[in-house]
Amino acid sequence: MNVVVLKGNLTRDPEVRFVGSGDRKTSVANFTLAVNRHFKRADGSKDKETTFVECELWDTAAEHLAEYCSKGDPLLINGALKLDTWETDGKNRSKLKVRVNNFDRLYRSPNESKQEENSTADTAVQTEATVGADAGVAGDDIPF
Repeated sequence: MNVVVLKGNLTRDPEVRFVGSGDRKTSVANFTLAVNRHFKRADGSKDKETTFVECELWDTAAEHLAEYCSKGDPLLINGALKLDTWETDGKNRSKLKVRVNNFDRLYRSPNESKQEENSTADTAVQTEATVGADAGVAGDDIPF
């Protein structure tokens, strides 16, 4: 089984190009996702490690990604690992990347961009409180 699920942020705007010839052209978007791993060191201090993962997305989904997403946007992607191989100057080269099957653009409240990482429940509560405050409704009056 070859399944990859990643949550991260776009490191740059997606680059879309068209491949093929004549009437058989299709679009492909290439982008890099920065994925953070949070962990605790032996001395108890918190730390994080960022991995940069190259991804490609094909067809109309590639055009949608480029139209609606930009650098810094959080994404949830799923796809499969793909090994590209080629030869340059007599040397064999290879690159491992994720061929994305689909993606979801994730949204953050303004408070989340200032914080490291919140649990999903905390995020939902913050979003509901923000919506209630914007509508002129006190937090105690929200029915959920």
